[in-house]
Amino acid sequence: MAAEVARNPVHLYSQAANDYAAKSARYAEQVAKTVLPPPRNDVPIPHSGPQGKVIPLTIIDDPADWKAKDWQGREAEYTYFFTPEDIAELSAAVDALKSRGVSTEDDIIKLTKDDFALPNLAPKLVHLAREVTLGRGFQLLKGFPVAEYKNDRVGLVLAYWAIALHLGRPLVSQTDHDFEGSKDNGVYGSILNHITVGRHARPVGTQPHAVDTIRLVFHSDQGATDLISLLSLTNAKEGGVSKWVSSIAIHNELLRRGRKDLVEVLSKPWYVGRKLDQARFERDGEGNLIKEATIPFEYHDGYLSVYYQSNNYQEVEKELSPLQEEALWAVAALAEDPEFHFAQVLEPGTIEWIHNPSIMHSRSAVVDGEADDEKRHLLRFWVDTDANTRPVAPTFAPRSSVQAQGGFKVPEGSKLRLPLHPPSRPNA
Repeated sequence: MAAEVARNPVHLYSQAANDYAAKSARYAEQVAKTVLPPPRNDVPIPHSGPQGKVIPLTIIDDPADWKAKDWQGREAEYTYFFTPEDIAELSAAVDALKSRGVSTEDDIIKLTKDDFALPNLAPKLVHLAREVTLGRGFQLLKGFPVAEYKNDRVGLVLAYWAIALHLGRPLVSQTDHDFEGSKDNGVYGSILNHITVGRHARPVGTQPHAVDTIRLVFHSDQGATDLISLLSLTNAKEGGVSKWVSSIAIHNELLRRGRKDLVEVLSKPWYVGRKLDQARFERDGEGNLIKEATIPFEYHDGYLSVYYQSNNYQEVEKELSPLQEEALWAVAALAEDPEFHFAQVLEPGTIEWIHNPSIMHSRSAVVDGEADDEKRHLLRFWVDTDANTRPVAPTFAPRSSVQAQGGFKVPEGSKLRLPLHPPSRPNA
């Protein structure tokens, strides 16, 4: 049955889209109803930390414990501006590869970091990545030359891919589908993604998946064990606000508000549906979910890794205990508090980095315009960075079938791709 479902475009773009929209609506409804007690000052709460020295069920003193309001007026501390020398070095590396005949995704996917000579820029990137993975958990980089590569998609992808390779090992971050009559007629794993309307391949005549346009709720990315990178190419006519929040701060806030019971239940296994691929759950021959354990607040080797996927938990919501359900929406309510999360539109040429085990993210609804420069389009990769020395928690972000250190699970034997354009928008 799994093989049949994997090639069923009707299932992928009707049932999955409807489910996603319904879950997003329920999330908003439950967040609006959730009321948490104020922080308590009458009971001392033990502390531990930083990461690497975490004791379970204690407040974690760590650079990744922050609220967005704490960063007001401090933008320079988390923003790096590419210098003219950085851009010149990056451009020279791209030109050198193009002069060697690199011109297709199959050419690019074979490259290694040794093919990109970045003697000055690469050490800066590695230093910033270390701050993301072992420090505050996020970073903005501004001034990437998207305008210079507006009519040169190969050059743009090469320049961005140079950053990925110098950071570490890119992971499969999206599953895509070719349909009947297409060249490959199967499922493949993308290591570079286009975050835009039409990001997934779909049958002719069907509408984009709801995930392309409706509000994305706060979540952790499934399969991303380390750093997530987003490069803004163009913005939507309206909406598309990127948001990110410290998962560590939410853990700590629940303890401060006297809800140790919620932290305890979040640190135990939750049995949820196992994903067949990015969009759909794996089921047995009778249509029942095949379950696997995940731990939302996972303590491991002195670290806390947070993996929060309210959509997955809603899939089994009838099986959740009352305490689990309360915990589910308490996390969401804190994440949605404007004091806790950043919210900004990423201007073209801005790169956002977040550390998936420490940071959750979301996005407001997207309304694209008719013109190409009014359609939201970002490039994304996940990478297992060389800068990251922390262990991967045992159940964190279900493992890929093609890469040991994370990434999406894709069917065995699937081709890895680095698409230059979105599957459903070949000219974007």
